[in-house]
Amino acid sequence: MINQPPDRAAAEILYLSSAPSPSEFNRIRRRLKPDAQEVTYGMAAASFRFHNLILQGLAAGPAHIESRVGRPVSPRFHAGRFWKRAEETQDNGVHVVSPAFVNRPLVKQLGLAAAIMHETVRWRWRTRGTDSRTFFVDCSYVSALPGALLALSGTSVNRIGIFADLYSYMADVADASNRRLTMVHRICRRITWRCINSLDGFVVLTEALNGKINAAGKPHIVMEGIADSQRAMAPVLLENRDEQPTVLYAGALRKEYGLEALVKGFRAYNDSDARLVIYGQGDYAGEIRRHASEDSRIDFRGSVDVEQVIAAEERAWLLVNPRPADQEFTKFSFPSKNMEYLASGTAVLTTRLPGMPPEYYDYVLTIDGSSADHITEALSRSLGLGLLSLHKRGAEGRRFVLDKKNNLYQAGRMRQLALDVERHQSGG
Repeated sequence: MINQPPDRAAAEILYLSSAPSPSEFNRIRRRLKPDAQEVTYGMAAASFRFHNLILQGLAAGPAHIESRVGRPVSPRFHAGRFWKRAEETQDNGVHVVSPAFVNRPLVKQLGLAAAIMHETVRWRWRTRGTDSRTFFVDCSYVSALPGALLALSGTSVNRIGIFADLYSYMADVADASNRRLTMVHRICRRITWRCINSLDGFVVLTEALNGKINAAGKPHIVMEGIADSQRAMAPVLLENRDEQPTVLYAGALRKEYGLEALVKGFRAYNDSDARLVIYGQGDYAGEIRRHASEDSRIDFRGSVDVEQVIAAEERAWLLVNPRPADQEFTKFSFPSKNMEYLASGTAVLTTRLPGMPPEYYDYVLTIDGSSADHITEALSRSLGLGLLSLHKRGAEGRRFVLDKKNNLYQAGRMRQLALDVERHQSGG
């Protein structure tokens, strides 16, 4: 039984992000340049799933939802000099507008920031007679954030930021990018912090992240992940599992995310029947191809549609997340990969990430270190449980996230947060 909070009063919601609608997301993928290697592959797809699941959950309530999107397109990876405005009303009633832009560096960011500010002013004017108005914004969209918040200044609109990570333009935290802090980053950080301090509420992935950005103790909720409630309708059957012991990884292919340790750890695992299936793109893809050419048990499938990845996850025996747990940034984030994995109904093998709440350890298997040797030992221990035991564990994990972390329930918590913000502002 999926838990859902009670309905709230009707409201107007404006949702700002760089996560496009499903139809526009597919169009963006079709316009990738030939052989384009997106080193952040997996992140755009993860953001797309995360924000669209939130929107689906919000749409299930009584509010009217408007979504404004700055599409994640760049001249480096995507064809087309000029991208026209896209507008659609989805079956769930969400009205999505993606402003037009010129696909050139800086010109795109400045143009979209102005367009989104204009769209926000229009929404503010159109909804001026509504008692309850809430603005949810993905705070990773730093270029559009200042203008949108400026457009809402002097109003009673609840301004709530969604923080899916702690980025280099927010604080001095070592992350996997090893990006040098430039003058542009310093300027962005100063502007971003002014924007963050003007927010009325926060949706954060971990309590540690809230402590970093919410010094004033404003209303917040911890929402470490979100699962698709619709997946509860499709059972995952034992007879559909792969015949061979199959370990699967899907996401960004970066050495810093543990891919080198994963591949080397698997190659040292002594089982000729086992397979390692890898989906994704990134700067470690070339090395994975080399390992696959040397070890026939490794199957590198590159970038494919999300539906194909999900189907493969549901057939696998074990889904693995080798991200090292000893890097500082991990305590401020919860990998969406783990939530996607758990929702698949397949057993999950993950490192002990500090941002993962203790309740999850009842439903996952763990890698007790970050080295290739640790992964080899974890694979031996986990696959040694056998398919039936792994299938049962996967079913328990799926039940947990679809019951306790589904998008209908999490969106209800966000609506409740908006009410808490209103009470906080009124001194209640």
